[in-house]
Amino acid sequence: MIRQPVMLSLVVAAAMAATSPAMANPARDRAVLAQARGELRAAQIEWRNAVRAEPTVGAIRAGLASASLDIGDVDTAEREARAALANGYDRAAGTALLMRVLLSQGRFRDVLSEFPEPAPDLPPAVALQVAAGRALAQIGSGDVEGARASVATAERLNGASMEAGVAAASLAMTEGDKAAAEARIDRTLAAHPNAREALLIKAQLQLERNDPTGALENFGRIVSTAPGEVTARLRRAEVLLRMGQVDRAAPDIDAVSASVPNNAMAVYLRAMAFSLQQNWRAADATLQRLGPQVAAFPDGLLMQAMAKRGLGQTAQAEDAARRHVARFPDDPRGARLLGSMALDGGRPEEAVAVLARATQREPRDPELYELLGRAYSTVGRSAEAVQALEKAVSIAPENPTLLTRLGIARLAVGDAEGAQNAVREALKHGPALPGAREMLVATAMSRGDLATAETELAGLPADTRRGEVASSLAGTLSLMRLDLPAARTEFENAIRQAPASKIGRLGLARVALLQDRGEEAIRLVAEVLRQDPANAEAIRRMSELTTGPAGPAALTALVAEQAASPAQPALAITTAEALARNGQADRAIAILGGDALRQGRGTAIPLARSEIQAAAGQAARAEESAREALAEDPSSARARVQLARLRMRANDPREAEALLREGLRAAPGDAMLQQALMGLITENRGVDAALAEATQLASQADALPAAATLRGDVLMAAHRPAEAAQAFAALTPSSPSGPLALRLSAALQAAGQPDQAAAALRARVEAVPDDVEVLNALAQFDIVAGRTAAAEARLRQLIAIAPEHPMALNNLAWLLGERGDPDSLVQARGFAQRAFYLAPNPDTADTLGWILARGPDHGLAVTLLRQGGDRAGTAYRLAYALQKAGERQEALRVLTPVLATDTTFPERSQAERLRAELQP
Repeated sequence: MIRQPVMLSLVVAAAMAATSPAMANPARDRAVLAQARGELRAAQIEWRNAVRAEPTVGAIRAGLASASLDIGDVDTAEREARAALANGYDRAAGTALLMRVLLSQGRFRDVLSEFPEPAPDLPPAVALQVAAGRALAQIGSGDVEGARASVATAERLNGASMEAGVAAASLAMTEGDKAAAEARIDRTLAAHPNAREALLIKAQLQLERNDPTGALENFGRIVSTAPGEVTARLRRAEVLLRMGQVDRAAPDIDAVSASVPNNAMAVYLRAMAFSLQQNWRAADATLQRLGPQVAAFPDGLLMQAMAKRGLGQTAQAEDAARRHVARFPDDPRGARLLGSMALDGGRPEEAVAVLARATQREPRDPELYELLGRAYSTVGRSAEAVQALEKAVSIAPENPTLLTRLGIARLAVGDAEGAQNAVREALKHGPALPGAREMLVATAMSRGDLATAETELAGLPADTRRGEVASSLAGTLSLMRLDLPAARTEFENAIRQAPASKIGRLGLARVALLQDRGEEAIRLVAEVLRQDPANAEAIRRMSELTTGPAGPAALTALVAEQAASPAQPALAITTAEALARNGQADRAIAILGGDALRQGRGTAIPLARSEIQAAAGQAARAEESAREALAEDPSSARARVQLARLRMRANDPREAEALLREGLRAAPGDAMLQQALMGLITENRGVDAALAEATQLASQADALPAAATLRGDVLMAAHRPAEAAQAFAALTPSSPSGPLALRLSAALQAAGQPDQAAAALRARVEAVPDDVEVLNALAQFDIVAGRTAAAEARLRQLIAIAPEHPMALNNLAWLLGERGDPDSLVQARGFAQRAFYLAPNPDTADTLGWILARGPDHGLAVTLLRQGGDRAGTAYRLAYALQKAGERQEALRVLTPVLATDTTFPERSQAERLRAELQP
């Protein structure tokens, strides 16, 4: 609700009913009638005529003053109010009228200087008006103590008066005692039911306690007795607009506009009405009538930003939104608008910064947290996305859209059970919510429960089952089972249902890769990038393709798509990194220096450019880019560390250290800055100096918890693991954590104490059984030690907690596959398929391919093992699969160079036997 200063009249329209017994004055009579009808402009004209007829009648002068004030002609109002007093108008009423004119302009000092505290000999009626008017002026100028004294005087003079009641209620509102204010104004209204000033205060209090219906009733009471009352009509129109009732608000706006054509508030409210109707062109044109005044309204800049955005004038929209956020940092609406524009503009990091700042005071605005969750997801900060959406749901627990988004976010971090719970809760509150039931299929697949996923899929309504999303889910289900023909059919159906389908194309691209159709996969991913150049999955897929067998073609396609969308930051960075990997640093740097990207904001582009320039030996340019990033965001630890490293390379350790210390002064607990400082001091001044610095940082409360492990980290980096283990062990009793247990275990292992290293991890698991990363590390210890049964048990425990942990799934699949018996291979295949689906990389491809090679799917095994990297063991497994597939010569060609070297690998003896079988 817009908070207007309550400009209270201290005179009850005596001037409007002014009469003169001395002579007839038809103009005066017409003025009174026009004012009664609410025709303010006509009333002022007739009052002028009346004044010309009787210039020395104070009451008529007061009538002109009052009419002029109603239409905002304050110069005339002041001149005529003074003339009224000079021509014998009632002193109390005239004083009230003049004070009202001055108060309406915010001329509080003028009121207080022109009307000093009432003298004892001042007539009581006049003294009452002066005391009440002074109280309002003192409230306006922030002199609460003075206002208390003035209110006390007014109450003493006539506590039953409207003036005393209005002043006392206004003071109570200023002091934050709304209950006392309302009680006082209720007493005033009981004695003066139609007092407009009291009704305005009552309505304001009703609005502040969320009673718009009551406020509308009181605004209506004012308008019914005084149709020309501008403030009441405008406030009523504003409340109706806030309630979305444009049609009901229009008559009030029209009435004020007819009487006072240039009334700024009426213009503003008309723009608000156009905005609610999303008539952005009309809203923008109306706001332009206000000129610079638009910033004087609390929502003026916000509405301007919305209108400009609706018209596609992005730069002007962002400028207005930034100005609104700067003026009202606690208003979540401005942050939401600015954040959404940053997201739409491909600047998710900026969106995160804007939205996160807006949540610092924890506003109860679920939309703000929902948008922050989306921004976090876009930049890959999945855990924080979940936290933001959980906050949104805590504010609006029955919102099915938020619950569904929370389910998606939880699924992204591997919390399949939490995702399922959120989606089921969403369905309770919105059974027809699009995509919610499909989410149940996705969560079941995430848990590896393919049977339940199939059941949920079959239970979808027939029309939904034939749609894009359901077909894509069915394709994914078939893909996870490695039923490639069925997967292809479903993904192709998704594209038929929705010709622009991105999920259909990305799914079909995965199928194509497994069918040795690399060119088709590249084409499909490129099509997604063409329609959505910010699509994170498509960017990642194309990047992965550049490192595979079809790498050159994928790189060509990636460069082409980036050239078609040169302003998209993530696509530019990925393309540049791919070019740099392929020895084309100059092309990479040229992309990251493009004009289209320089128009954006944030540190990502200049940092990526700096890193590639540094790797290419362009030290000066790398430093220039790093400084550009730091200037863009002085709080960026990554930019500061990059610049410090470059200064170290330039043999300037003093500036490098100063840069890091400056960053730590602003963010003493930043782990990246702390670690960089330790490395710099170690390199420049030695280990002892770094240890001393680590000890000093650990003593600072605001540097914790990151600083607590610095001493051990320095010792580990200095290859003193036994001392590092002691440092980490000393922290464990007071600050136990998973990362600390992993550090301690690594130090003990490096110190040649594997049993103690494993014991440190076991102690952590006994205390916190669901610590996923510690369980995974402990399983690795068991595998290395040959304790396969223990490793299998731990991996199964881990997968029960985190069913989407690809490393655990892959390791368990490998262990089961090494048993070699049919039952174990069936189990192994299920885990390996899930691991490969979740993380298609050389390790998971190697595991799944090897399991398939010992079954009937030799062709698919060959495809996967070709993606398994260039390790000797993988070459043996590929040769084995080729031999099973009947390609003996190709198998021998793959195996021969591996065995021609002295490379040792676990399967070497099996590889030699296979070579012997293959040789003619």
